[in-house]
Amino acid sequence: MKLLIDPKGGIAGDMFTAALISAGADYSYMHTTMTRAAGKLGTANISLNKTDDRSNQLKIELSPDSGHLEGTKARQILEEVFDDLDIKEVYQDFGYQILNILLEAERIAHSDSRFAHLHHHHHDDKHSEHNHSNSKNPTYLHEAQDIIIDITGAVCGLQNLDISPYACLLSPVSVGGGTVTFSHGVLDVPAPATANILKNHHIPWTSGPIQQELCTPTGASIIAAMDGWLTDKSLKNFEVVRLGQARGSKLLNIPPLKIYLVKE
Repeated sequence: MKLLIDPKGGIAGDMFTAALISAGADYSYMHTTMTRAAGKLGTANISLNKTDDRSNQLKIELSPDSGHLEGTKARQILEEVFDDLDIKEVYQDFGYQILNILLEAERIAHSDSRFAHLHHHHHDDKHSEHNHSNSKNPTYLHEAQDIIIDITGAVCGLQNLDISPYACLLSPVSVGGGTVTFSHGVLDVPAPATANILKNHHIPWTSGPIQQELCTPTGASIIAAMDGWLTDKSLKNFEVVRLGQARGSKLLNIPPLKIYLVKE
């Protein structure tokens, strides 16, 4: 089977995992694996809700033990999680690729002079200008600590469904618009890390359809790691085996994220 993604409603890590569950990935297994990953970061409450349009909505409330997660430590945690869960190599590679893409995008964003003045952390801010592979000058994940949980969900969901970690896009990624507020200040959508991923990995995207952030750095990293490209075929060219759909934490008047497991 092939995986098709329709990101008219945007994409985020929790949305992709929720869509995989909607498409048939075993929720009990997924909850167990994500909870195990979360336990290496702190404490978390993970729950699943069904919206009125039958979309899945995954709620992840993480209370991390540390305010910041360094890139090398994040990879070490992933290695432990993958080993604990007996993840196959092809899916491990996919998971590491998601993390590497995000860390590189964060490194580039922090080295941008237009972005650096918004950085207000007081702990060794020299890290903002250096590659995550340099242990003396690491890149940190701030709001994105839960990417460990998102990666675990994506990897375990694909493995559980026995789907290769590659995908075609049925439409450009909707990124939203307006501004987003987080630890670095108020920034235009798409946020710098998201914009870097979309540009450097040649992901087709479009602004709108509303003035809110719809594509997160983690969501963009997942598509980039899947080598997501825009297919010139319509859904009518495929036999749909399963449909999964998901929404983010806010119920917005836009289409849900949809994924299709198909045969040609």
